[in-house]
Amino acid sequence: MKKVLLIGKFNDTLEEINKYLANYFQVQVCIDNAELIRGMMKINKPDVILVSLMDMDAAQLDIFSMIKMDYFDIPAICLGTPAEPAEYAHVVKDAHFMVLTSFENKESILEVIYKALHIDYEVETSVMTRSFGKKKYVLIVDDSPIQLRTMNEMLKDKYEVAMATSGVKALTMIGQRLPDAIFLDYDMPICDGRMTLQMIREIDEAKDIPVIFLTGIKDREHIQAVLELHPAGYLLKPATARTVLGALQKIFYAPVKKEYK
Repeated sequence: MKKVLLIGKFNDTLEEINKYLANYFQVQVCIDNAELIRGMMKINKPDVILVSLMDMDAAQLDIFSMIKMDYFDIPAICLGTPAEPAEYAHVVKDAHFMVLTSFENKESILEVIYKALHIDYEVETSVMTRSFGKKKYVLIVDDSPIQLRTMNEMLKDKYEVAMATSGVKALTMIGQRLPDAIFLDYDMPICDGRMTLQMIREIDEAKDIPVIFLTGIKDREHIQAVLELHPAGYLLKPATARTVLGALQKIFYAPVKKEYK
């Protein structure tokens, strides 16, 4: 999946753009701060940079110079009202930047991103349309058949669910089809949750899949060991349907955090 870095002030418009593009790309959102952008680029280099000019002021002009000089190999797109690109004309007039001033129809953003990536818009959206709206695909990994059945009952009405009884089997299934999220039992024999997660993160296409740990051990030391692996979340067994569904809701549909001053 192609990666988009969305830069701008955290506001309702940026949130809407993020939600829309997340249906087609892996989207990272970053406030318009040059140092924070550099940090995110080191962690996960995007295929396209999308910069919102809305509410941007002169203090952020260094962002454009940085993108042009340091990330010249990545296509960059500026979004704003007709007045905003005019204000920044001396910065964005370079051929490196594409400027989109009308994007009430979010498809126009999608089209210009595909253009920047040299992807045929008509062909790609035809493929996307066939898969758009399908249920998210969730993989549950646990050595307990009872736990697998219980989790499946909780999720099957809202999500497409697959189940694996071991870490090794899970890796095979991930190789065949990438899930949108994974519930991973931490306390499995032979190949435990820690080892399984490490192997998942060694797969380039799968390393960013959100992984939620399941554990039945509640002592502080054990929970700390789980958190040190930086999962998308962890749940104590037995988890309730509300807790399980809430964890996925947070991953898939959480809004962009707003900036408070």
